[in-house]
Amino acid sequence: MPKTVLFVDDNPVILKTIELAFAKEEYTLLLAGNGEEALRLVGEASPQVIVSDLRMTGMNGLEFLHRAREKNPFFVGMIFTAYLDIDSIMQAVSEEAVWRYITKPWQDNRELVMAVRNGFQYHEAMSFRRLAAEQLQRAERLAALGHLVAGISHQFNNIDVGILGYVQLALLHKDLPAEVREHLEQVRVCARRGTEIIKELVTFSDQSAQWGFTFGSLTDTVIEALSFCRKELDAEGIQIETEFAEECNAVLNFGLVKQLVMNLIRNAAHATLGKETRIVRIETERQDENIFVRVTDNGCGISKEYLPKIFDPFFTTKGAQAAPGSTQSGVSGVGQGLSLSQTVAQAHRGAITVQSTPGSGSCFTFTLPMS
Repeated sequence: MPKTVLFVDDNPVILKTIELAFAKEEYTLLLAGNGEEALRLVGEASPQVIVSDLRMTGMNGLEFLHRAREKNPFFVGMIFTAYLDIDSIMQAVSEEAVWRYITKPWQDNRELVMAVRNGFQYHEAMSFRRLAAEQLQRAERLAALGHLVAGISHQFNNIDVGILGYVQLALLHKDLPAEVREHLEQVRVCARRGTEIIKELVTFSDQSAQWGFTFGSLTDTVIEALSFCRKELDAEGIQIETEFAEECNAVLNFGLVKQLVMNLIRNAAHATLGKETRIVRIETERQDENIFVRVTDNGCGISKEYLPKIFDPFFTTKGAQAAPGSTQSGVSGVGQGLSLSQTVAQAHRGAITVQSTPGSGSCFTFTLPMS
């Protein structure tokens, strides 16, 4: 993101002096002659540093900075003034509307350049501080959710085990009427589906509880996820294609991202069932301020009517809910994998998107910001 500084002064001579002082600096320089014009620039350009004259015709500097905070609360604000209105300035400093003030006239243009340079350094420090606080909050929320899910899963697992046990005992009776036996078999199928759902929830809760957010390599995490899936992919004769970018670093919960990528890889493998040549391609990429994981397959694809639903909890096109004659009817699935994966992506301020062509394959992309 370009470093942008906005100067506001109703004296054209002062603005020209500032323009000359910053001619050789690598900043995007914005100049405004009044508060209204400056507010428009704040909305359009979101400058990280704003320096305003204190006393201007119409809107004064302190009023302008307060109103600018409504549009962009995180800029570093400075006041320059020829008037020693210390009480007003110190009140603004205490309210965090102003970071520091500069007296006019300044003796050397380098003094002004250095003040702006320090302002950008302060802005960067505060940005890291806010990011760290956000990451801590997300980690705490995920950990709390993980503990809650673990507790609920444990209780439901006890219920499920009881149901399966009693069904198994009932089925041991050889003289059961055929209709009763059929009903018991359906109960067993439903209970086993419940067990599969519990297993997926437990996996999510384990990952969220064990790892916090730390800075590291997305590519390394993807490679580790692939290594966990490689044996089953090789056993099914699936061709694996990879293309990994360097410097794909971000703040990650490694356990959760690894689980997300494994879900995408296994879904891609399932989608290729019935194809003569089965191909799954895994890539990482860096572009501007974002990094990506793409998992592409040459499988059955997803119909347009299902695309809006695939991230809904418990929606699946596998197993009993597969379309008649679908290659996915023999694959177990309870519709939690993509839903939980999207939750993980959003916890990283990212998202999973999909492009799919029925009969040709799908591409799932996990996008997340680098910072």
